[in-house]
Amino acid sequence: MLRTSKQLLLRPEKELIRDLKNGDRTAFTEVYDLYWEKLVAIGYFFSKDKHAAEDIVHDVMISLWERRNDVEIETLSSYLGTAVKFSVFKMLARQKRRREMIAGIEADSSVRDVEEKLDAKFIEEFTSGVIEQLPEQTRLIFHYSRQQELPVKEIAGKMKISGKAVEYHITKALKALRDSFHKIKSFFV
Repeated sequence: MLRTSKQLLLRPEKELIRDLKNGDRTAFTEVYDLYWEKLVAIGYFFSKDKHAAEDIVHDVMISLWERRNDVEIETLSSYLGTAVKFSVFKMLARQKRRREMIAGIEADSSVRDVEEKLDAKFIEEFTSGVIEQLPEQTRLIFHYSRQQELPVKEIAGKMKISGKAVEYHITKALKALRDSFHKIKSFFV
């Protein structure tokens, strides 16, 4: 009988993250076993190359272990999924540049456009992932503010809360985004 990823988790995620940071090899093995298939599937979805997806996941896992003391992780699935997507996008951009260099074609604006689109897609997916993890009220207020572009006063009326409360939730969402981008940036530096 196949076990789900929830059944594979032998200890609570917060404890697993703490143990991983403390250098517990069994915690790392647990993370590896728990997320390997899901991460390869994510890598394959974006790269359409199983071997490349496996290599990327392997590299992400090695990096996680080597940088375990330097990174701040709130949820393993979001962190690792984002790392794999980012690595795939970077690999695709490098492959495209390499093909053009081999062919003797200098990168023109279309290559930069592709890279910019890949970066924009990554940022959009990463941002969505962070926003999805926010408390419901904060997520809803952020949606009204940023996606529907409603003013604070209108959001306050819809939510039946004060304008200060709306501003608090927007600030909270922006701080979560800022902190998350800071963490992911440190992962790839």
